[in-house]
Order: sequence, then structure tokens, then C-alpha cells
Amino acid sequence: MSLEKWQIKNNICFLTLPNWEEHGARVLFSTRHGGISKGCYSSMNMALHVGDDPEAVLANRQLLMELAGHNLSQMICCQQVHGNRVVAVDSSHAGCGSVRFEDALPDTDGLVTATPGLVLTTFYADCIPVFFYDPVRRVVALSHSGWKGTLNSITAKTLQVMYDRFQCQASDMMIYIGPGISQCCFEVQADLADKVISAFPNDRDIIIMDQNRIKWDLKETIRRCAVNNGVAENRINVSPWCTSCHTECFYSFRKEQGHTGRMAAMITLVNGDDE
Repeated sequence: MSLEKWQIKNNICFLTLPNWEEHGARVLFSTRHGGISKGCYSSMNMALHVGDDPEAVLANRQLLMELAGHNLSQMICCQQVHGNRVVAVDSSHAGCGSVRFEDALPDTDGLVTATPGLVLTTFYADCIPVFFYDPVRRVVALSHSGWKGTLNSITAKTLQVMYDRFQCQASDMMIYIGPGISQCCFEVQADLADKVISAFPNDRDIIIMDQNRIKWDLKETIRRCAVNNGVAENRINVSPWCTSCHTECFYSFRKEQGHTGRMAAMITLVNGDDE
């Protein structure tokens, strides 16, 4: 069962987790609707690195940040490279990558913070956003889990940073595996399937044979990785939305053959005054 909720404000359509916000973490996942970008980026492209007009992207970012009650100076972005490097950030990183891609944190696909008000932000067009929250120690995290990040266990790496750096406990952890390409649409070649089975030998059923096609269930792989690292199954929420199936709502790199924009995933530790 998914706890995500669709909302439309100021003609901007997005997903939230009201239950998390009640406990102190604001989550937002944008769609492709509500912005000013044109052409294949229409209309809420949030990424500066895909060839869109930078002024349109910044306007879109500002619209979304204002809707969430924040501003661009609070946003922290990373130069996603499909790796598994996770960085703990604080107020000294505020604004990194918010207006210039070159200023985003390099060689990074995951962010963790215990600083209220910072907006951890990553960008998507089929890869899986993974949101983390420890409401006891008040720590949030966000990781970009494409197939390479999933294969290299970025979820486990993110949890380890939270455990080691902030003394988070697995029993307190909450995880939301957001919209992304689902098993129905993620077809892979045999050599990659072999690598997946080698990396996850006890979970061979995450690779599915479908009429001579090989498919990989990324979301289930991420979910099991979280469970194997101590997170209770009933504290993991998985979005049913497939970005490739629903290009009326989401950008899809695979479905649109690379000519498309990016959604934004955002998580913020809410100040007590804002709750």
C-alpha cells in the first residue's frame, strides 16, 4: 500500500507524503506539469544538465520551491553519476547546484542531513528516488538509485552513513521508494541480468523472464536491500507509479529515447516552527 498523495497547487501537480510531514519530514516529487519549459522538456523540467533553457529551469525550480515554502538558497543538488557515493551535508552546503549545475556536489548520488530547512534535491526520468527519514534522531536522506546505483547498493550505503554519522537506528528508519521505471518496463540484457544475480544471489526472483524478455524489478531490489540492512518491512513505502508507463505524468528517459526533462525529488527536515 502506498501512502503518497497527489496534490495540485498553482497548477503544479506533485506527490507528497502527508504522514511523514506530520512526523517532521517534508517530501515532494514533481511531475512534468506546471512549469514553463518548452518542447520535449514541457513543462516542469527541473534539471540544468539536459539541454533545456537554464532560465526556464530556474523559473521552474523557483515555482516548486515557493510552493514548498522554501527558496533556492536552501536547495542542495549533486552531480549524479550513477554511483553510490553518499555525502552528509549541512548549512555550509546550502545552495550547491541550485542555480548552476557546475556548483553541485561532484561525483555524488546520495545526500544526508540533520540540518533543518535544507532541501535535499535529486533529479529523475526513470531512475528510482529513495527517501529516508529517522524521526527519532531527526535525520533525512535522499538517494538516486538507477540500475547502476541499485546494483552497487546505494540504499545500503545511505543507511550506513545514517547509522555511522548520525547514530540512527534501523528500527526507527522510514523509507519511501518513489516513482520510477517498474518491472513491467525495465527490460535488460542477459549479461546485466547475470551481474544482478551475482550481486544478489539470494534474490534471484528480482530477475523475471517475460516471453523471452528479461526484466529487472528495481524497486523490489531496493526494498529488499533496505530490509537486509535492518529496516522493518512495515516501515517501507513503495510507489506503484511507473514513469515509463505514465509519460502523461512523468518524464521517461527510456520511453522518450533520452529527449526529455527531469522530475525533482525533494526532502526537508522541517523546523519546529514550521510543523
